[in-house]
Amino acid sequence: MVRDSLTGLYNHTHILQLLEDCSFRARRESKPLSFAMLDIDHFKRVNDSHGHPMGDRVIKSLALFLKQRLRKTDFIGRYGGEEFAIVMPDTDVESARKVLDEIRQRFAEIHYPAQPQDLWCTFSAGVVELREDSDSLMMASQADEALYRAKDAGRNRVQAARESKQSATFSSKSTDSVITL
Repeated sequence: MVRDSLTGLYNHTHILQLLEDCSFRARRESKPLSFAMLDIDHFKRVNDSHGHPMGDRVIKSLALFLKQRLRKTDFIGRYGGEEFAIVMPDTDVESARKVLDEIRQRFAEIHYPAQPQDLWCTFSAGVVELREDSDSLMMASQADEALYRAKDAGRNRVQAARESKQSATFSSKSTDSVITL
């Protein structure tokens, strides 16, 4: 099964396979590729205060919103829970960030009539561009790290991944390791 049963989007495993396939194609054709991870802000509060059916409604509405506003050449997946992943071929990181920021702003305007009070939701996102020294797993990790930086910075924002190169240094004389991100 390659589709998520709630949203009809690609599932976690398939979206990562698409990212890997697209990264090979982008390298071969010397074209940009961006990858984004999105997470609905304070989603636990939605489920706790409005119930799981409302939580499912918010997840389905974001899925539909992304399908309507992204290109047919982009691949959208439900990464898990309230988290989504997007593979954006032929897209540099700044263009991806702008598109996702526009979608973020419009999504925040959606009104969900509910009891005990009406609901509005936002999302945070992290986005990264394929680089010479990265692969699909590194891209997923960097997008996730950028997503958490967006959350830490106050949520309801799109954060591009840092440009720094990942490296690790290990010393044979001690059990300590230094990892630079």
